[in-house]
Amino acid sequence: MLEVKNIPKIEECFESSINPYVKKVHEDTVNWAKINNLMNDSNIKRYERQKISYLAGRSQPYDSYDSVRLSSDYLLLFCILDDYSDNLNNQKLYDIYSKKIIEILNERAFYDDDTFLYAWHDWWKRLSIGMPDEWKKRIIQSIQNCFNSIKWEIKNEKEKCIPTLEEYVNHRMHSGSVFVCFDLIERGGRSFIPASSRSILLRDLINSINKIVNWTNDLLSFKKEFENDEIHNLVIILQKQENCSIETALDRAKEMLNIEINTFIELKNKVFISNEPFDSGMIKFISRLENGVRGHYEWSMKTKRF
Repeated sequence: MLEVKNIPKIEECFESSINPYVKKVHEDTVNWAKINNLMNDSNIKRYERQKISYLAGRSQPYDSYDSVRLSSDYLLLFCILDDYSDNLNNQKLYDIYSKKIIEILNERAFYDDDTFLYAWHDWWKRLSIGMPDEWKKRIIQSIQNCFNSIKWEIKNEKEKCIPTLEEYVNHRMHSGSVFVCFDLIERGGRSFIPASSRSILLRDLINSINKIVNWTNDLLSFKKEFENDEIHNLVIILQKQENCSIETALDRAKEMLNIEINTFIELKNKVFISNEPFDSGMIKFISRLENGVRGHYEWSMKTKRF
């Protein structure tokens, strides 16, 4: 069977919960999309079925309505842009559009003649209120890195170029917008970890948990992406690079995920031991990232997006 229906180690190592505001967040994000004319009625219904807001609600189970709503609105904007990129074979078109979005986030431009760009402006205006400059710079850089990796994917698709495993891992960590979601999770907890407190151990931990989310995504979406002849999936990359059967590659991807979960647990223990003087904010941040892993998993099991 090529379809991965569940991942026991995720269920074993990460706790599940959901935000009590998620239903209202879902309704309000959909209404926001309608008010801003972000898509036609058929596309709105498609995104409603995908329940993208529930990804935010499951990843941030203890946050305020406003925090989950901001994450939900971002995820809708990202998915619209991601789907747009899937239908392009010219990375220059995506480059032009993504640069305009970065200009908006840096507050260097305002586009009121484009409903999608205006929605980014509206989102950023709400998101950035009262936020530290360092955090704002970090999330903008995370979004920029995401856009750069998506451009790389568009180029590969156009040229029918299958990347190496190393190339794929480096870009996959950004293309799925996971680092952006981590930034939003950090904002939701209102416990900011400045660069001066981000040790090498903590950065390694964040990278590890990023891989866990992405390998989980690749496994759960593999069947659909394989049937659609897509190339940017861990299983497909492994199958091509190791010249093995797709079943063997699938087993190898599952093994990589399990190894990464063990790596994360080891890194977490090391971070906790080295947390001197004691920083409760760092402990809470890591716990919230763990919520994000399980939240992504639970949403992925139920969404109609895959």
